[in-house]
Amino acid sequence: MGICGFRVLQNNVEICHIAVAENARGKGIGSKMVAALLDKYGMDIQAETDDGAVDFYRKCGFEATAMYKQYDGKDFRRWTCVLPMSKTLIQESDEERRARIYPVILSIYNPAWQEWFAEEKANLEQLVGIENITKISHIGSTAVPGLAAKPTVDILLEINEATDINRLTSALPPQEYICLNKEALTMPTPPPHLMFLKGYLSDGFAEKVYHIHVRYPGDWDELRFRDYLITHPETAAEYADLKHSLFKNYEHDRDGYTNAKSEFIKNTIIKAKSVLK
Repeated sequence: MGICGFRVLQNNVEICHIAVAENARGKGIGSKMVAALLDKYGMDIQAETDDGAVDFYRKCGFEATAMYKQYDGKDFRRWTCVLPMSKTLIQESDEERRARIYPVILSIYNPAWQEWFAEEKANLEQLVGIENITKISHIGSTAVPGLAAKPTVDILLEINEATDINRLTSALPPQEYICLNKEALTMPTPPPHLMFLKGYLSDGFAEKVYHIHVRYPGDWDELRFRDYLITHPETAAEYADLKHSLFKNYEHDRDGYTNAKSEFIKNTIIKAKSVLK
């Protein structure tokens, strides 16, 4: 059902490879093998992996640090994952756990993000009702072709001011959508002070993740910012460089990462407004 190859070194245990049979996945077998190593050897556990497997290690409590290597003249990303024996999962606070399983992830641009948006747009039209919707827009970095981004599709859902907010909230299944109202929001949000998260599972991100920003109709800066980056690739490149530089310090601080980008975003919006004058 599962196999783990490892080496016992002087100061830690190094996982060389770990795998679970396809028909046995999702049953916690991989994490039990990691727990068995902790129990048997009582030392820190370390592993090196790629983008496709790093989430497994994060879910097991490992701290993942990105590193870049060269192969055939090209840079590629690997991850050093460390599980300190001194801090097992049982010692984690709720805040530490959220920071671990919902980290900042930077991905190269994925054309499928446009398809994700179209899919969720259709879902929202059906659930919310097109009679309540003024406009649905794809915003954020995933809406800018070629731009590195967190693999989270941001959607601006503009609703009629007469929309019943309680009915809207109850229309989105709670098993899929996490509703954040005024009290739960960590960033300033215009009326109706409402946002939905989709793709946040109990042990990390789903394959498709969405942030749905609910607003009344207006002239929103997020649309200006998106359009300016699309038409000014040099500014988009600057934004990508900023993201990569911030990632090192904010991988497990999503709000801090967002705040650190705010000055660049504000200045870019000012430029976008000046172009329209």
